[in-house]
Amino acid sequence: MQGKDSEIETAEDHANDTGTNAPLAEEEAIKTVRDVRDLDAAAVFLAEFGDALEVTPEDSARVRRKIDLRLLPLMATMYFMQQLDKSAVSFAAVFNIQKDAHLVGTQYAWLTTIVYVGSIVGQPVSTYALTRLPVNYFVGTNYILWSVCMVVMTACTNFNGMVALRFFLGLFEGCIAPTMMILLSMWWTRREQGFRSQWWYLQNGLATIIGSILTWGLGNAQGSHLFPYQRIFLTLGLLSLAASIVTFLMMPRDPIHATFLTRDEKRIALERVRYNQTGMHGQRFKWEQIAETFMDPKTFIFGFNPFQTILFNMVPGAIQIVLGLGSGYVMTRYKVWKSLVLLAFVAVSLGGAVGLYVSPRGNSYRSHLLGFYFMLQFSGSWAPIAFAWANANTAGATKKSAIATISWASVCIGNAIGPQLFGNDKAPYYFIGLRSQVISLSLVDLSLEAESKWAGLKAQQQENARSEQAAQGEVGQQGFLDLTDLKNDEFIYSF
Repeated sequence: MQGKDSEIETAEDHANDTGTNAPLAEEEAIKTVRDVRDLDAAAVFLAEFGDALEVTPEDSARVRRKIDLRLLPLMATMYFMQQLDKSAVSFAAVFNIQKDAHLVGTQYAWLTTIVYVGSIVGQPVSTYALTRLPVNYFVGTNYILWSVCMVVMTACTNFNGMVALRFFLGLFEGCIAPTMMILLSMWWTRREQGFRSQWWYLQNGLATIIGSILTWGLGNAQGSHLFPYQRIFLTLGLLSLAASIVTFLMMPRDPIHATFLTRDEKRIALERVRYNQTGMHGQRFKWEQIAETFMDPKTFIFGFNPFQTILFNMVPGAIQIVLGLGSGYVMTRYKVWKSLVLLAFVAVSLGGAVGLYVSPRGNSYRSHLLGFYFMLQFSGSWAPIAFAWANANTAGATKKSAIATISWASVCIGNAIGPQLFGNDKAPYYFIGLRSQVISLSLVDLSLEAESKWAGLKAQQQENARSEQAAQGEVGQQGFLDLTDLKNDEFIYSF
């Protein structure tokens, strides 16, 4: 397997650092396309130049730094705020939201569940919109709308109003994770994506830390006629609204329309991601790619884990941040396979879930339970790696959007079901929830092994042809033709 991985890395290095005559070959390929709308937008842009652009390692690093400085803060802030807003009810629970808002029975649990129901409902819309609409305007508009929902929720004093607004909050927030996956493939190379994905996903942990401190201050504030939960909703909503306006104005549409890049830097940005073979942004929605998505085994391998996030909210923020950054750095610096890191994290998480399930309760078992609980902290760090892996192994604008939304819908299903499985009536053993966690993690482990073997087999089938093309400088002719990974014979799967 190491030999195959080396071939892939060699081809990517050639793409990232040296440049090729691919634009000339691509221009010829474009002539064979009947409708220019079938092409990736990058192909049309690069065809205007005709001549090849020599991309040096220094040029690539310089442009990457500019991209990092512009995109990463916006992406991290956006994901941080959506996690903070989504968790507002959990923070408010400490300050008696059940009593102040007259919540009874399972109504509080439904305020958590309904957010993910809204996200699931919104995924088909995101699949279409992320293919047809400018990414920045689509996500920016949704960002503003969910911020407004947070502010308006301040006026709610009963379950009916809250549950309706929480549904729309989830509906508008549901586009965030799929958008992040699209942005990763649009701006960064495969090798760079793993570390960058951790930067936005670790905001889950950061939101837990900062949100706890912020809401503690808001909940204990004196001299206000508002209930503590109303102060929390209003403050978080206004913060999100301010951040959403900045994002709407500052988020670039794509490398072609990036005002912070010069014309040559735009070309460099596109050449950097050419060898991902995943394209940049399609110009129309393709139903044939949707059909291929549901016939592609990795759709179900990456999406068949609806319970995977059941315990994510139990993960202490600091541990999640350390594990996230650490694993991202190791994969980038030492070229460790994503599949190995994922399998290691899942194995530790599974061990923790099994330990909690079989261990007795009581004061004499506290140290054992704490140890198993700490093992579960790994479950909060492997989701972004799985997202990045699925993203790197998917090409075609419509198919990428579909994979991204299906993957996120799976997470939403887990988050929607989770509160129902870990209710107070199931304490202190939580057998149903832990049993579900053990089963789901076991399925995840099996699916990851299957995906790794499948990707390795596909990579082996294409290895010889790709090596020959890389040696002759011919790789990349189909990088921006909006072909899917199953249709593009230059595509190499990573594992």
